Amino acid sequence: MSNQSTATNVHSFVREIPPAQTEDASDPVPAMRRQITLLNIEVEHLRAKEDEARKVKDFLVEYVEWVEQLRENRDEWQREAERRSAVMEQVPHWALLWARGRLNVSKAWRQLTAFCDSPLHTRDPINPSDKTRLDRIYD
Repeated sequence: MSNQSTATNVHSFVREIPPAQTEDASDPVPAMRRQITLLNIEVEHLRAKEDEARKVKDFLVEYVEWVEQLRENRDEWQREAERRSAVMEQVPHWALLWARGRLNVSKAWRQLTAFCDSPLHTRDPINPSDKTRLDRIYD
């Protein structure tokens, strides 16, 4: 209970303290200057917040445009996939198998020719010039 009365006394004491007096209380200019300074600070703070809000808005607008472009691209690729799927349904299965076989043969031929042109491939392993070439590669 003693704590409560102390808090009440302090509160009443704080209320009774008069505001700080300036040297010349009749002159409102210093108080107005303080108020103008505080208003200028607040205006600058609001301008900074406005600039930040404008940057966020610009970022969001660019992001929305980017998302819309992605959606348009997705829709375009989906239409293309549907068109190709419709074309593939019209092609006979034997033609698809034949084309896949030709693709595999072509791929195997490219790998074989690339192997023959590689420095590790030797046409005559007994020839010493090829052997020295291999020795240089492995060194």
